[in-house]
Amino acid sequence: MQQNDGYAGATKAELLRSPLPTPHWGQQRGSAFTVRAVTSINATSSTVLRALLDTSKYPAWNRFQKTQLAEGLTFTEHIDMFGNGKPSGLVKMKLLMTALEKLESNSVEKTDYKVVWLGKGYPDWALRSERVHAIISNSDGTTTYHVFETFSGPLALLVRLFVGPTLVKRFKQWNEELGNHAERGS
Repeated sequence: MQQNDGYAGATKAELLRSPLPTPHWGQQRGSAFTVRAVTSINATSSTVLRALLDTSKYPAWNRFQKTQLAEGLTFTEHIDMFGNGKPSGLVKMKLLMTALEKLESNSVEKTDYKVVWLGKGYPDWALRSERVHAIISNSDGTTTYHVFETFSGPLALLVRLFVGPTLVKRFKQWNEELGNHAERGS
């Protein structure tokens, strides 16, 4: 995966106090926030998509999310908040894939995708989360991978205060490890 000091090619992750809208929940207010990361990957968009969707291989390459497919489009994500691949600090979260879309493009050679996962681990009135993955083909054969998750509801403030900075680190780690895995051909 490309690494440098600038934005292009390097993984960038951040916490936004002004949350990004999501497909299911739209624009969120109050204590809502977004964690996002972006990176450039030296692989095709279809290779990145395959790596993202093959949750059975997560344990082999990913130290942040130890995911197991539950049934159909719902899976349980086992998140290691320490990012070291060890059982300490594990948090469970159920996710439902609500969208897998091939995005419109003006170019025949370019294939872009959007994948959306809706968090189902808490009652919606307490904590809502939605993760959006955008996989964008570049003209040079690389792929730009964007992921963001918006949290809202009364518990979002506590999530931001207690684990917000850790989530930023883990999203950065996720992007780097996904990129490395995709570049090896997943």
